[in-house]
Amino acid sequence: MIFREWLKKIFKTRRAGILFFVSFIFLILLIIFFSHIIYMNHHGNIYDGIEFSASYSDRKGKLLQVFLTEDEQYRIYKPLSEYPQAFKEALLLQEDRFFYSHFGVNPIAVIKAGWETYIKKSRRMGASTITMQTAKLKYNIYTKTIHGKLKQIRKALYLELCFSKDEILEAYLNLVPCGYNIQGFGTASWFYFEKPLEELNLSENIMLCVLPQNPNKRSPSPQKTPSELIAARKVLFNSWIEKHPGDRDKEIYMDMQMSVNCSLPNEARHFTEMLLYENNIQDTKTVRTTINLEMQKKCETILKSYLNRNKSFGVNNSALLLVDWKNMEIIANIGSANYYDDSIEGKVNATTSKRSPGSTLKPFIYAMALEQGLIHYRTMLKDIPTTFNEYSPDNYGSIFKGPVQAWFALGDSRNIPAIYLEQNLKERNLYDYLTKAGISGLKEREHYGLSIVLGTADVTMLELATLYCTIPNKGIQKEIKSTFNPQSKNEKRMLTEESSYIVRKMLEENVPPYQNKPESIKDIPVAYKTGTSIGFKDAWSAGIFDRYVLIVWVGNFDGSGNNSFLGRQMAAPLLFNIAYSILSDIPSKDLLPAPAKPESVTQVDVCALSGALPNEACERTEKAYFIPGLSPIEKCKIHRKINIDTRSGYRTDENDKPYVKTVVREFWPSDLAALFEEAGLPRIQPPGYPPDDYRLDSGTKGYPPQITSLLSGTDYVYRPKSPDKNKVLLYAATDAETTDLIWFDGDNFINSAKPGQILEWQLKPGMHEITVTDQKGRADSVLISVIETEY
Repeated sequence: MIFREWLKKIFKTRRAGILFFVSFIFLILLIIFFSHIIYMNHHGNIYDGIEFSASYSDRKGKLLQVFLTEDEQYRIYKPLSEYPQAFKEALLLQEDRFFYSHFGVNPIAVIKAGWETYIKKSRRMGASTITMQTAKLKYNIYTKTIHGKLKQIRKALYLELCFSKDEILEAYLNLVPCGYNIQGFGTASWFYFEKPLEELNLSENIMLCVLPQNPNKRSPSPQKTPSELIAARKVLFNSWIEKHPGDRDKEIYMDMQMSVNCSLPNEARHFTEMLLYENNIQDTKTVRTTINLEMQKKCETILKSYLNRNKSFGVNNSALLLVDWKNMEIIANIGSANYYDDSIEGKVNATTSKRSPGSTLKPFIYAMALEQGLIHYRTMLKDIPTTFNEYSPDNYGSIFKGPVQAWFALGDSRNIPAIYLEQNLKERNLYDYLTKAGISGLKEREHYGLSIVLGTADVTMLELATLYCTIPNKGIQKEIKSTFNPQSKNEKRMLTEESSYIVRKMLEENVPPYQNKPESIKDIPVAYKTGTSIGFKDAWSAGIFDRYVLIVWVGNFDGSGNNSFLGRQMAAPLLFNIAYSILSDIPSKDLLPAPAKPESVTQVDVCALSGALPNEACERTEKAYFIPGLSPIEKCKIHRKINIDTRSGYRTDENDKPYVKTVVREFWPSDLAALFEEAGLPRIQPPGYPPDDYRLDSGTKGYPPQITSLLSGTDYVYRPKSPDKNKVLLYAATDAETTDLIWFDGDNFINSAKPGQILEWQLKPGMHEITVTDQKGRADSVLISVIETEY
């Protein structure tokens, strides 16, 4: 009741009440309006609703690529601070001399234009300020009617309330049409002149400034400069020299035809498209990438020339990735030979496509073998026909080279030694390594088995480059960078410094595909590895030289094979062409010094033949990189001093007799001896003792038997319904002195055999320890499991 009486005193008439209510609502709306204005002043974005082109430059700011917006425009954002002062001054002379003094609308100009256009109807005359033009562009206003013009004025006033003069001017500079589908002067500068605004001369600046008044009629082409453009340019130049009389000598250029390009740069298309699809760069500004455009073009030229020379071999496509391993920046990247060639599916990007890496992953097997003490630099490995359970790998051309040192086995990409090492890695193997390295899309371990050594686990070129950068980075894996945007530092140790150093030295020994190395870089090594996928679908070469890691791929995106797609014959020459070209251009003072040998790596003498520590019978030695406390310390078993009875030719243990001669002989294991004989290079067999002089001593000397037909820790299948399939072969490699072998299943005798003889053994369900021993008591065992199935 009291409140109602109070209201009656306030509103003595109905009219007063309505007036108060209207005033109150108006006040509320006014508060809301100014609150909005205050908010926009502090938090508003004049570009809301406007999409800018994704654009990318090289490391020096040279534009590489611009992508269309959804409204089919090229529109590059450029901050006002990056526009040259001379350009802004010329623009304001042309468009709005009083921009910084009016409130968004120039009343005198509006009245004059209205009188000429709508009253006298003598000619259409514009009166738009830069703010009004910005409003038209931002809100897409049709301004050729009175209603449209009034809306433009209203929006211009709104912009002036919400944004600063500099923000409005920047928006105009970035949104103004400049002919064709080009918006913004920053875009137009690249489109017409192939350079940024900062590098334009006065004539070029003035040309851009007069384009927006009538872009359809004034836009030049490479063949013609419209007369309207020349006339408009001269008018603006006259205004310019009133303020800058010192530029009068440039008047002659105003009558000249313009030399324009009329296209935007189209460089590193696959690379920039990769960044676009990553969608992790939110900045509207041009993104500065790590690409070195000069190096990019060098690589493109060499690649194109190389493909032209090899077209007769069916080589039509290739890709490469060049990374600076010191800072992990991508320097050059070619995703295919020609992005626009559909016949090679050129739009596919080999950089991010999963492909079989062939043998390019073998260096990491050898590094882990070094770390686990299986080998040193020159350890002798066997490259002989070998069956690993039911897996029978081969070498290219079915060529086996017998005993090979570790460095050679890696460089020459011998399959059997690499698979042998992978099989004997205990702490971690290649699958574990790839998993820790973050290789995407790996299947279950069992899916690959030992075939992972030959490249059945697909990787991308980026992933392969990341793996190889680990080697010169002393075993630390780092993320590859494509831009200078802040990135999380994600590093992890994958290899020891010692194994990384030795593996790099191994790869440096890999013989180049050709020997004509430029004299100026003859002492700079290129450590490299090749790979060929199964079916000759992919040829790879991965190289480390100076501060770079280079990955080269040759192949077809449709997966078709070609016998020419061999890593050593087709990918490696391209890698060396590029590596030598890059190295030749680096001043000698800028070349990196050779990597320092870790203190924990030593060089020791080893037998030049066996790669083992020399014994007293080894006549020739070589230096080998060695990790004390890890590397194997077994002494040479190939060279042995023996005494020969010259009367009979038999071996004897007698010493000081005139008919006894001491000689050094090579004692090769039986599997290697057989390979020598098969190759037509039989070794001299050491003489034996007389037939009646059977000996069981000296059991610690020479090679013990090695079971090569069964894999320890492997499950074998017993098929009760297929008895003919329940047999396995028993075979062991033996020392040259071995004369007899005895096979056991646990304590049960299986059979006896001569060296080189193959036995058959009937499988039985259960666990079995298969043992072979020779006449000297030297033995080898494997533990297998035989599992019964229903079929």
